[in-house]
Amino acid sequence: MLLESGVLALLLLAVGQMALLVKLWRQSHRLQQRVDALWRNAADAGTDVPTSMLVTALDRVERKLGQVERPVLPERSWELAKQLAREGADVEQLVACCGLSRDEAQLILAMRTSMV
Repeated sequence: MLLESGVLALLLLAVGQMALLVKLWRQSHRLQQRVDALWRNAADAGTDVPTSMLVTALDRVERKLGQVERPVLPERSWELAKQLAREGADVEQLVACCGLSRDEAQLILAMRTSMV
């Protein structure tokens, strides 16, 4: 009697597990159908990205690049200014290219002319 009731309990447990598995399988099948329908709808909608989104993204990239650009280091700007002065640059060119003040550019030009 004890053995028979144990077998009956195991049988009921197995049937319950089977029912649960069937229910979960049906839910997963319905979920997969929904996912497939969403993919079909997305494919039907087209893959073109609106121009406004591209322009906005490009603007963000340009701003980030502007932040990343490193300024010329002072010692490098002086070296560049001396090189440009040797090549005949004037005050305005030194100010624009090297980020020097007008007085610094005049000083470099004065040092170049006094050394020549």
